[in-house]
Amino acid sequence: MAAKPDMVAEDHVSVNILARPPAVSFASSAASACVGKTWNQSCNTILSRPQFSSALSLNPDLHAALDEVLADAFSKPLRPDFIVAYIGINFSLEETHHLITEKVGPGIPVITNKAKGLIGTDVQTDKLREVIWGSTDGDSEWNENNSNRGIVLSVGYMPGLKVDVIPLLRPKNEQQLTMVDHFLMEIMDFTCAASGSLSPSCIIMFGDKNEDMNPILTILDHVMPDETTIVGDASAAFLCTRMDEAENYNKDVFSFATAALVFARDQYRPEADIGETEFHVTVSNGIIPFGPHLKTVSVLEKHCLCSWVSAIMLGFESVIIDCYDVLMELKSQIKKPDMYIGVTQRRNYSILEKPPSSIRSLSFHEVKDGEGDFILVDGIGIKPGDIFFFYHADAENALITIDQARRKLRTLREDYEKNGREVFGGFIFSCENRGVSFFKRPGVDSKPFAMNFPGVPVAGMFGNGGEIGRGALLGVKKNLRRNGPRSCVHVYSSVYLAMSYVPPPEAPMIIDE
Repeated sequence: MAAKPDMVAEDHVSVNILARPPAVSFASSAASACVGKTWNQSCNTILSRPQFSSALSLNPDLHAALDEVLADAFSKPLRPDFIVAYIGINFSLEETHHLITEKVGPGIPVITNKAKGLIGTDVQTDKLREVIWGSTDGDSEWNENNSNRGIVLSVGYMPGLKVDVIPLLRPKNEQQLTMVDHFLMEIMDFTCAASGSLSPSCIIMFGDKNEDMNPILTILDHVMPDETTIVGDASAAFLCTRMDEAENYNKDVFSFATAALVFARDQYRPEADIGETEFHVTVSNGIIPFGPHLKTVSVLEKHCLCSWVSAIMLGFESVIIDCYDVLMELKSQIKKPDMYIGVTQRRNYSILEKPPSSIRSLSFHEVKDGEGDFILVDGIGIKPGDIFFFYHADAENALITIDQARRKLRTLREDYEKNGREVFGGFIFSCENRGVSFFKRPGVDSKPFAMNFPGVPVAGMFGNGGEIGRGALLGVKKNLRRNGPRSCVHVYSSVYLAMSYVPPPEAPMIIDE
């Protein structure tokens, strides 16, 4: 039955009205539970394809900075499915998160995360910038006067996807207990309800800096297919709000070990009508292995999330080596003394009440100090019998992998241009030890994305080490991904997530005879 003329006119007026108000009002109105069907249909007319916007403000005043990024990010009508904000550590996390959720209204998943540096398009200059506070670069005077104050705010609208924040809870009265199985079940239940599948399209994770993220990511990596992209920051300080406020948890009882922003296909919005959103990840590594092949003999864990490790050299199993002397000898051979051990582990995990599975993985631990037979490393979970190499930061190798990431993203861009597809936004997760102090020139970490997708919004942060990157890596053949142990939590790295839009196929033209 054809629509009545007055209904058509009403919808047309709604679209015209919606295109005029400030976009923050548009967003909060669209998120309201009392909005009518006509309003939402009109919103869908305006927002028929995915949209992503991002803005950076380095204003040292929190309220002014937040107003600037909100005005810029919402300069066009946008009904957000999620908001992610990175802030300098001298901005209040609680106040910033409260202000964001208050301004955009209920019903929108929000994650606010502290960062050691920011990547984004400056609201004042409209240019992409990298800022790491305390670095010696062209912004050193700015850094000295306004250290650790700034915000990058990103907003995404994802038709064809359902998006929500799912936290991994840690009971406050049992700090060693994390509810990993419950976390997995929540992700799977949400995904299944949305898509009919147990595997989401993408997960952006923020792990608490006091939580060992390696076993959590090892389990996720084992459970999820490679087609599920997982990126994020493993050393975060964050707050999150779920889409349904009733699902937010009692802060007096639970703390958050991690939060996952989950993207699941919406089975009720077919791709034939709206197209498809895809996620692509690539990684630039900044460390290389060197020195002898070692095997742990004894491990003493400390409550401060550190471990004392002694080892033997493979091939000389009868002699426990002086690890500290080996460490000092290796340090004398390299330019940058930042060192890690890369530990190959095989552990039995009982996942979702199934029989234990033996899973092999690779985890990195920063070397802090040493004494006699022992070295002191960051993190826990190392066991006697684990095999490890020393690794050191290397700028030349990092530049090579930066160029590799650039070429992989270029291949993606060229393929998409041929097929009428487009990249509409992205995220960058980088280590604070990179940047100008590492590369001796500015803007290196953002170049792979910026050179291939100029003008495309991107939101990035420099974290405290522990960049999450996993999935169907660009340029890696599928049958090679599962060979050997792999790490989902990288160090001294930059992880790039590109979000792309595949338009729906054109409907065949019907010609009346």
